[in-house]
Amino acid sequence: MSDKLQRRLFHIYSVGSLLGFATKQRVSSLGWLLLVGVPSVGFMCLIYPRDTLFRLFGILAALIIVAFFAALSRRAKLRVNRHMPAYGTVGETIEYTVECANSGRFTLANYYLQDLAPDPRPSKPLFLNGREPGEELRNGFDRRYLAYRWMWMTRRRLLFKSKPMMGETLAVGAKGTMRLQFSPLRRGVIQMERMQVILPDPMGVFQRVSRAEQESDTLIVLPKRYAFDGVNFQGQSRNQLGGDSTSSLAGQSGEFVSLREYRPGDPPKHIHWPSWGKAGKPIIKEYEDIFFPRYGLILDTAVKAEQEDIFEEAISIAATFVCSLDTEQALLDLMFVQQGARVVTVGKNVERVDKMLEVLAGLEMESQPDWEALRKMVLSHADALTTCIVVLCDWNDERAHLVNRLAASGVQLCVLLVIDGENEPVLVEDSSVSIVQIKVGQAEAGLSALARF
Repeated sequence: MSDKLQRRLFHIYSVGSLLGFATKQRVSSLGWLLLVGVPSVGFMCLIYPRDTLFRLFGILAALIIVAFFAALSRRAKLRVNRHMPAYGTVGETIEYTVECANSGRFTLANYYLQDLAPDPRPSKPLFLNGREPGEELRNGFDRRYLAYRWMWMTRRRLLFKSKPMMGETLAVGAKGTMRLQFSPLRRGVIQMERMQVILPDPMGVFQRVSRAEQESDTLIVLPKRYAFDGVNFQGQSRNQLGGDSTSSLAGQSGEFVSLREYRPGDPPKHIHWPSWGKAGKPIIKEYEDIFFPRYGLILDTAVKAEQEDIFEEAISIAATFVCSLDTEQALLDLMFVQQGARVVTVGKNVERVDKMLEVLAGLEMESQPDWEALRKMVLSHADALTTCIVVLCDWNDERAHLVNRLAASGVQLCVLLVIDGENEPVLVEDSSVSIVQIKVGQAEAGLSALARF
């Protein structure tokens, strides 16, 4: 198919989707019934000229005209301020409060408020270069005109669904409060800036839509997490100092042990000043070193567009592990590829778990992963790790090499492979460790069946 035709199709679908959405917002179900009924009755009048049909045609046409101008005459100038939670979770209804102020010249009654999701239409590069899963199996007409690709992309990019809620009557200058809700469909960062005031006509045929005056609000939708009791990792702490006195600034120590002479490099905060005064030279308080575990979590982001369901399941599994580990007495390193190899650490005196969940909420698929950079980064952390959890979305030579290098370093491994729920288990070759395969849609059962480590 020529690029020229694809670009034309993009513009046609983009404009058509916009017009269709705008029309759907402004015409009710009754309105569509009347818009279809009036031409039908008019056609019947031409074939069967009866007074009854002419009267019916006149009544329906008059109803449409009156409703149209009644909706057109409605005005609203509403200032809104949202009070939203900082986080939401995929699949869980989010409720929030909206403060409304009528800054218009008329009393506002019989209206609805609705927060719309960001525009789900794909960009031109995404539409031209992306592919719908199973697109190659469609007939020639569908592959040529790409209507199903467009519908699939817009459906996958819709972040949440909401319903209009009726607002209370507000006099000029009056303020009120109402509650709205919506259900997130996908993880990510949502910019809330499309609240609309819906003004129906008295007969409910048409409705005018007006944009409310508002400030942009941000909501972070975290990945779905599963009920999971955790895994009893039996690995030993590997030289990760910690304890009650651990500080994110300097010094790792436990209980006080003894006093000794100062050595170059000792932290000044451990100087025992009374002993220095008596001895005439610096004396240091020595503490017992306490060790605590450090875990690694490697997430596979090298995923094709048609494997999006697998990628989302892998992120949910990773988020489940993040929430199940006790990071109050441990550290957790999340390692992945996103425009280069990256590592995010949470745990004792470093960052809260919320930080890692935010990172997982914003992760995207990586089309050109740098496996060598990921291997170097992972192996550089291996000596400090108690256990490493590896969540994979596929199996090939690059992934096998990564897993085998980790196993050779001596770190304890827990390797999970997420597979399509409709496919048979993947034949895993060239792996020196056992791999647990979890099907999409059966993650909770797969996690609960994990053997203890």
